[in-house]
Amino acid sequence: MGWVIDETLFAVWWLLGFVAVNIGLGCWSRARGRADRAVIRRIRREGIGPVEAARQVGDERQAARTAVYLLHLRGAVEVSEEGVLTVVPDAPEPADPVLSALFEGIRRRGAEGARLYEILDDDDFAPYRDRLGQGVPGVRRYAERTRAVALSAAFVVSVGINLHGVASQTPFPPLGSDPVWWILLWFPLWAVLSLSAVAWPGEYSRRWRSFNRYCGQRVADALGEGPPYPVRAAVDKGAYRPTPPGPRRQGGSPSAEPGAPGDGGSSWADDAGAHSCGGD
Repeated sequence: MGWVIDETLFAVWWLLGFVAVNIGLGCWSRARGRADRAVIRRIRREGIGPVEAARQVGDERQAARTAVYLLHLRGAVEVSEEGVLTVVPDAPEPADPVLSALFEGIRRRGAEGARLYEILDDDDFAPYRDRLGQGVPGVRRYAERTRAVALSAAFVVSVGINLHGVASQTPFPPLGSDPVWWILLWFPLWAVLSLSAVAWPGEYSRRWRSFNRYCGQRVADALGEGPPYPVRAAVDKGAYRPTPPGPRRQGGSPSAEPGAPGDGGSSWADDAGAHSCGGD
C-alpha cells in the first residue's frame, strides 16, 4: 500500500472525492423527490380517478382509451364497428368530472360522433383535457440523470489518478517503478469505478414504481373485465389519425396513380377507414 500513501495520499483523495460525488447524488435525488412523496401520500390517502391513474401509468392516448371504455361500460357511449363514438340517447351524465367533460364533448358532436384520436387534440375536447391535466399527479415520471453523472465521475477520477501519478512521478511497485504504468491502469480503474453506476436508475426508467402499480390497480379495478374484444378492437380503429395521401407522381399516366384501374391498389380515401392503425 506504499504506492497509495505516496505524494500526500493523492490516490486516496481522488477516491474519497468519487465517494463524495455518489453521496451527493443520493442526497440530491432524495431532496428532489420530497415534493413527489408528499403528493403520493396525499393521493394514497384521498384516492385518484381511474382516468387520471391511467395517465400516470401510460400516456394521453391510454387515458382517453380508458375513459371511452368506462363510458361504454356505463352505457353512456356507443362504439360503431368503425370506431366512431356517439352518445346514447337519454344517457345520464357521469358524476366523474373527467368522464363528464369527455361525455359532453362527444355529445356536442351529435350524430357525427368522434374517434379516439380526436379526443387528443380537437377543440371540442379541450375541457376534457384541461380537467384531466388538473387531476394527473404532479410527480416526475422518470428518474434523474444520476447514472450519467456517476459514469462521468468515474471517468474523471480514473483519468485524474493516472495523470496525477504520472505528473508526480510516483512509482507503482506492483508493476514496477516506472510511473508510466499509471497510464496503463486507466481503463481497468475506470471499469471498476463505473460499476457504481449500476446502483443508480437509468435516465429513462420510471420513478415511483410502487405508486405506478397502485395506479395500475386502480384502473384495473375500475374496468373490471373491461368491454368485450369487438368493442376494444373498434375503439382501436380510431386510435391514430389516418396518414394523409402522399403527393401525386408527376409525369406518369393516370393509370399509374394509386387506385387507378389495373394497378391492383386502392385509393387512400377508400382505405382510410379500413386501415387506420390501432393499439398501443
